[in-house]
Amino acid sequence: MSSSHEVLGREKQKGFTLLEVVIALAVFAFLIGGLLGFLPWSVEGVSKVREQDTAYGLVDAVQIELERMGFSLVEASTNRLTGLYSSFDFPRESVNQFDLLLVAKRKGGQVAFEQVVSNEPTAFLNGDQLEEGTNQELLTKEMGGVVYFNLTPQQDPISLFGYDDGHKETFPWSTRWIPEEERYYLIKCSQFPLEHRHQHHPSNGFLGLQVDIQWPYKVPDPSNSEGYRRIPFRFRNHFRLPMAITR
Repeated sequence: MSSSHEVLGREKQKGFTLLEVVIALAVFAFLIGGLLGFLPWSVEGVSKVREQDTAYGLVDAVQIELERMGFSLVEASTNRLTGLYSSFDFPRESVNQFDLLLVAKRKGGQVAFEQVVSNEPTAFLNGDQLEEGTNQELLTKEMGGVVYFNLTPQQDPISLFGYDDGHKETFPWSTRWIPEEERYYLIKCSQFPLEHRHQHHPSNGFLGLQVDIQWPYKVPDPSNSEGYRRIPFRFRNHFRLPMAITR
């Protein structure tokens, strides 16, 4: 009889007490809560990696767009030095320094020539205005001639800044149009400074550029009358690289 009681006692001891169950559930909840706390960071990390990969993938598209624009237009739209084409002058920093802006959608792929703007200091770029700089319409070359940035003399668009509603829906210009609120990536191209080993000179046969891929540039904003807002410079990610195009 006593042996049967001992067997029953051992069987009862194999189960869990209520206290043990409560403690186990508390530990489980604590661990799961900690893991769930990391979930937003994981999702954000994946998004950042994806956007960075897209930025890296834009390099070839940037090169293609610059080649499509042509040497003369790219040279003028990244104007930085003066006195390059005269044997009676010497190279020096120009008063009118420009930045060439290209843009791309968040998914990458197509890159389009947005506009040419004045080179602005960081304090300006960190502002909340919609403009990245003052838009430039043209450049009068030192040795004569004019290079247009927005519209041709025939009023055909050169940059996205020169588009009107008709151009946005008319082939072939419609194939290059990117709405303002979808210009997630900004590709800023500028010439190297004076006395840099890659500074521009007509005898080089090529034009060296500093390329800065930045994101996010513009994002949708229904509260804004323009339908988008420009992200200040200090909040953007950057991927910088040198690039060159030949004559």
